[in-house]
Amino acid sequence: MIFSLTIAQLFAQSTPRPPATSPQPIPLRQVSGVVKDSLDQTVIGATVTLTSTADTLKTSTNEDGIFIFKNVKSWVFKVQVTSLGHVSKVISGKYNDATARITLDPIILKNDEKVLSEVIVDGTPSIVYKTDTVEYRASDYVVRKGATVDELLQKMEGVQVGNDGSVTVNGTSVARARLNGKDIYGGDVATAVQNLPAEIVDKVQMVDDYGNTAARTGVKDGDPTKVLNITTRQDKSVGNMARLNAGLGTLDQYEGSANLTRINKNQTITVNTTLLKTPNGIAGQNASIGRLGGASNQGGRSGVSLGGGGGSATGGNNLRTAPAFTYRDKFGEKIDFLANYNFSYTDNTTQTISRSQAISTLGITNSDRDANFESNNKTHTIGFEIEYAIDSANYIQFSPNLSFVNSTSFNKSTNFQKGLINQDQINNNNNSSTRPNIGGTVAYQHIFKTPSRTFSAEATIRQQQNNNADEQLNLFNYRDVNQLFLGDSILNRLIDVNNLQNSARGSLTYTEPLGKLSRLEFNTNLENRSYDNSRLTSDIEANGNLSLLDTFSNVFNYSFTQYRNSINYKYGNNSTLFNFSLGVTSVNTSLVASSTSVASRIDRQNFRFIPIARVQLRLSSTHRVSLNYSGRAIEPLFNQIQPVKDVSNPQNAIVGNPDLKVAFAHSVNAQYSNYIANSRINYELRLNSSFTENQVVNNVVEIRDPSAFGIFKNETRFVNLQGNNSTIGDYSISKQLSDRRYNLRFFGNIINSNRASMSNNQINSSKTWGFKQSFGPRMTPKPWFDINPFVSYDYNKIDFSLARSRDIVQKIWALSVDGNIYFAKNYQFGYAISKNYVSGISNNITNNPLIINTMLQMRVFKNKGSLQLRAYDLLNQNNFINRTQNDLGFTETLTNPNSRYVMLNLSMNLQKWTGAVGNNNRPLIRRGDGSFMN
Repeated sequence: MIFSLTIAQLFAQSTPRPPATSPQPIPLRQVSGVVKDSLDQTVIGATVTLTSTADTLKTSTNEDGIFIFKNVKSWVFKVQVTSLGHVSKVISGKYNDATARITLDPIILKNDEKVLSEVIVDGTPSIVYKTDTVEYRASDYVVRKGATVDELLQKMEGVQVGNDGSVTVNGTSVARARLNGKDIYGGDVATAVQNLPAEIVDKVQMVDDYGNTAARTGVKDGDPTKVLNITTRQDKSVGNMARLNAGLGTLDQYEGSANLTRINKNQTITVNTTLLKTPNGIAGQNASIGRLGGASNQGGRSGVSLGGGGGSATGGNNLRTAPAFTYRDKFGEKIDFLANYNFSYTDNTTQTISRSQAISTLGITNSDRDANFESNNKTHTIGFEIEYAIDSANYIQFSPNLSFVNSTSFNKSTNFQKGLINQDQINNNNNSSTRPNIGGTVAYQHIFKTPSRTFSAEATIRQQQNNNADEQLNLFNYRDVNQLFLGDSILNRLIDVNNLQNSARGSLTYTEPLGKLSRLEFNTNLENRSYDNSRLTSDIEANGNLSLLDTFSNVFNYSFTQYRNSINYKYGNNSTLFNFSLGVTSVNTSLVASSTSVASRIDRQNFRFIPIARVQLRLSSTHRVSLNYSGRAIEPLFNQIQPVKDVSNPQNAIVGNPDLKVAFAHSVNAQYSNYIANSRINYELRLNSSFTENQVVNNVVEIRDPSAFGIFKNETRFVNLQGNNSTIGDYSISKQLSDRRYNLRFFGNIINSNRASMSNNQINSSKTWGFKQSFGPRMTPKPWFDINPFVSYDYNKIDFSLARSRDIVQKIWALSVDGNIYFAKNYQFGYAISKNYVSGISNNITNNPLIINTMLQMRVFKNKGSLQLRAYDLLNQNNFINRTQNDLGFTETLTNPNSRYVMLNLSMNLQKWTGAVGNNNRPLIRRGDGSFMN
């Protein structure tokens, strides 16, 4: 044995070991980096030169300060950076000859004092236009110390912030809020802009978001949503914040909120909640906790709504609370994690007084309605987002989410009708419903070694169930045309509705490069939505037993399937003059439905080609023109195609039409944007035109009911009609003066739309013309004084084709001014005054109301807190008629005259911020959305 071991050891020593293998050198590589100044701002337009024994290459930095050299031959090179107003810098070194992509550390340029003493250097414009993104540099907009993001946004061109924290950009509402590329506070815009401090903001990005699929693949489908993304300053990307508010009012209301936020580069932890009890319909109800809010008559496009403003309820109380939690973090180098939880509770009692008019080919019915409504709603929402970078070429994302809604309501109303229909109603409704919803998305992407060649796949499944029980007790008194009593009746029913919706969607995308700037995209998308519906209607007998009414009950199932295949040629990037996508999509739709209650079956197929057209002319980083087309299929709703009568509302039965076709909507959007940096002028022009084929419209038919002494009752039926279209043009011109202390803004729009509906099988066309012109400067002539006047003129004209319809012409002059006066170091006086001149609504209670709201605030606790006294509607004039117009009539609702009250609020603001440091103390590297790469 010893001999054998000795021989084995000698053999092992004598056998040569294979040499260790090392990566082989590669012939070409990519070199990239970012250029910044001493204040950590990216430098745009810097000249970058790379030289070596085999290379002489030159480029310039883009809007993010990034430069890229492709096909670099040598792995030993030097890079020289020059920029006006900065000292040139040269770096050199030897790098790994087997690395295909070399990312240099950030190159920091120092200011050239000689040049700065002679000229004013502003290397980065305040506004930069990128593909699908408008970016504002926050440091160019001056706000007071302690300001929040909403105050910063108010200074930016084209941005408006509502009293409730809602944000619009050139007339388009912002749907979600993100911090450094990821949702914060569950994406709630108001919570984000009213809590995050302005001092931590580096850039504000307004993004046209086409969804996660488009972000990964570049394949854009449908219309985008507007997203606000806030990127943090490098020296304030780590910190803690606590905002606390509590208040009491003279109308038995109270308010409170707490917001706790922890930010550490990519890590975000937030806990926030609100608790409010307010009377309904009072002035300032939509103002956020602890805020006076600006004047309330500044927003919206012409033609969106009619009326004099104010609230929409005549009494009652609203109690609501909304705690939420968000956790975002990065685990290791490969896993990004995001979790959101939101709970919403509302307890609402409402009293409404309204008057309505219904117009048909047979006559006009006038109604006076008094209603008391109680509701209780609880909503839980949970969402996760897990991203796993398997390696540099493979990426996977999993996004599960679920929600549960539980609601109950009670409605008691009286309704007196005269005209074509003559009857009195006393209605009592009890309703309860539950809506569980669960779903998830899995996405995968593979990047090939060939640049720009990618493959991605995505699958989404979702299930939503709606269980609804509605108990109705309705009493009717019938009268003839002379208002003489004919008789009465009683209706006591229970309607159980169960709706189960299952949806699944899958897509595959492959991108093949054709050149440095061009590529072909292939996409296939299959989507199916199936609905299992059960509606059981029963009479409630005197002893409480249920008697099923087969005639008004139905079990109805249907599914809608859409199969899309597209091929798309794309050219350009953020640096090219042209950036366009041209292609074609084939759309195959299938609508299949069947009923077990009645012998009916639907099976309809449709096939069409639609173009892909997205063109952008990028004249510079601040000057662009774009044109987009989108098209989508719209399947009919359940109640529109069910083959039996729905009598949930006994005065307006719903009769579905199984022969309805799938509608298809077309939309074309054009936009021109130009920011002239030296003059600080920003122009925005937008045009949207849309039309819908086979639009599903209502056909309201009046039928005499023999069981109700021949009184007319409505039936709503559905048909496909052509002719629905709209064209909207918007413009916005902003001019900054005197180091941005004055911001002059002119904006307005014009709208032309045509809608079709039917009355007793006769088409009723409504044509709307409207325009709105506004001037809203924001001025800070002195550090202690800011003032924001506003004036607008809104004109609306609606013409109806029905002979009995009354055409509408409404004109509104809206005047307002709000602002603040800061005095005695720790004191602030705020004011918001508005006055409307309304014509076209004869019943307006106060045609020319003057609304005055004021606020007095004192800074306490070493400027870490404030004590605030707010007074609303000092003259007690905030009472209006609000009109809601439809194709066949209108409803006018009185607002609450109890609008004068006082609110006392105490708030605390505690925060501390420090700078972020790269891993292993290396210079920080960030993506364009602000997220940190190290």
